[in-house]
Amino acid sequence: MMATDSAQATARRATGRSSGGGRPPLSGRARYDLVRRRVLQVLAWIPLLLLVLWTMIPFLVTLGISFKSRGEVFADPGLLPNDPTLGAYGEVLARPGFRATLLNSVLVGLGTTALTLAISMPAAYAFARFRFAGRHLLLLFTLLPRLVPSLGLMVPLYRIAVALGALDRRLTLIVVYTGMLVPLAVWLLVGFYQRIPRELEEAANVDGCNLFKRMRYIVIPLSVPALITIGVLAFREAWNEFTLVLVLTTTPGKRTLPYELFTMQGIEGIPNFPAEAAFALLTVLPFIFVYMRIERYVVSGITSGAVK
Repeated sequence: MMATDSAQATARRATGRSSGGGRPPLSGRARYDLVRRRVLQVLAWIPLLLLVLWTMIPFLVTLGISFKSRGEVFADPGLLPNDPTLGAYGEVLARPGFRATLLNSVLVGLGTTALTLAISMPAAYAFARFRFAGRHLLLLFTLLPRLVPSLGLMVPLYRIAVALGALDRRLTLIVVYTGMLVPLAVWLLVGFYQRIPRELEEAANVDGCNLFKRMRYIVIPLSVPALITIGVLAFREAWNEFTLVLVLTTTPGKRTLPYELFTMQGIEGIPNFPAEAAFALLTVLPFIFVYMRIERYVVSGITSGAVK
């Protein structure tokens, strides 16, 4: 009897191995669900792939042009240069106005970032924590400056700067950029402050912390991810802005990098595509490296601070 049972068990194991490890065949419904799930995964990846191509192709074309000569750009439209050269980068770095405009861009960007954060933090905290009449309407009105294009502000800002004697100054650019960025910063910070548990501030208030200590030791440390995000956005806006620089500055020594890129075409009207591409890459690469350094801290800070 035992020999018979052993033989039957051996036969069942052999049959299981020959039929694919003992797994029962998929039914029609299960097979349909599996195929449907894989098709949906492929369809989800298609927009992501298109987005990556849409983003990377212009960058790769610009990178390829920066290593070409002016003649090769017109003679060979291919992506890879036949005779790579760093001449365009040397030409950009040797320009008399490059270092001055780079310094101006850094100073204006840092000043705009600092002033935007200094104004938006207390304003957003007041909207998020205090209850007063017209709070929601006033918060909506703060977005009105963002709805006006910069071209529509050129003449009014120019006349105000002339009347105040503030034309051709870096501080004027910092104040103007801050006024354009504070509405967006306030809206972002209001949503973030509302996610911070009130119980933390109430406990600190019981321990004797006033408003400024609660902001310093509780609110600001928990809102570091949002502050970093706003700081990066403010610096980028000040770094890339061109139209207001064209109006509010009159001397090359007070202008920023976008205007220097604008003057690279020259009076002959023939574009220097390799130098312009190298100029663009030299101004973009710092942002890429900075984002690669802070991206993980922003994501980790948001996920750790979002749990109540």
